[in-house]
Amino acid sequence: MRESSAASPAAPEEVTLRPLNENDLDAVVALDARSTGLSRRPYFERRRASALRVPGQHLQLAAIRGDTLVGWVLARIAGGEFGRPATVVVLEALGVEPAAQRSGIARRILRRLEELAVARQASAIVTQVDWRNQSMLRFLDASGFTLAKRHVLARGVGRMDERHDDDLEHGQIVIRALRATDRDALVRIDAENTGTPRPHYFDRKLDEALHESAIAVSLVGESDGFPVAFAMARVDLGDFGRLGSVASLDTIGVSPRFALHGYGAALLRQMVDNLAALRVDSLETEVARDAFGLLGFLYRAGFDPSPRMAFERRLTTR
Repeated sequence: MRESSAASPAAPEEVTLRPLNENDLDAVVALDARSTGLSRRPYFERRRASALRVPGQHLQLAAIRGDTLVGWVLARIAGGEFGRPATVVVLEALGVEPAAQRSGIARRILRRLEELAVARQASAIVTQVDWRNQSMLRFLDASGFTLAKRHVLARGVGRMDERHDDDLEHGQIVIRALRATDRDALVRIDAENTGTPRPHYFDRKLDEALHESAIAVSLVGESDGFPVAFAMARVDLGDFGRLGSVASLDTIGVSPRFALHGYGAALLRQMVDNLAALRVDSLETEVARDAFGLLGFLYRAGFDPSPRMAFERRLTTR
């Protein structure tokens, strides 16, 4: 994700766009390594495996000149993560051969991604960028992206303070790993908070949490053997240009009947402890800027503003 936003000539006629396929993996890994200085093969292998398992949720494109891959993009269909209700396309990773940059290839890839997103009835393309990645910031600006009304928060993976404000009954809380059989309970807890059952969202998130994350870290909180709270996260290397091992907290929920009883704090504490043991660097999440209750809870749990910023490009669906 390093193309400059400087005015670019029209893309060469010989460059064509097509869906990414399994035969492109080596070329994508090599091109990315030339740009970043680091091989991220496991990340790309997991994203391709996910696209093969659930192709309807992924938009992955290759830019080809002759027989050579000179650019690529990985994106996925999402909606519901971080409290975002609408269907969006998440721009996960974008790369262009260093020698072919500033030739309009990234702009062509993005235009095609927009067409596919509109066809899927997505309301926006969203992504995150480190504020120090000036070339990508200029590219997004030139491509019509704006700052999203959302905060990206992060905390280092170190022990949480046991004296968390909401942790009133920590000794009575049982925390365990997420199971596939928790699906109905998660849908119920979420609906109690949002007013709308989202079974399809949780089908997708359970699949991601149990099959796509490099490390299983999603958790459930129980009371008398029944799930009453949950936190769903993924650990990966590569999304949004990350070069470190980062866990992304997608969804956290507590049944209103058990609010202010310490379940949210206990879930985060156990998650952070697990991540520290697995040598994961940090835990990140994204929150709407007007979600004051959730923001306050996360700040008390040790989260701070991340160097990453959230961007979006609104789309007009047909």
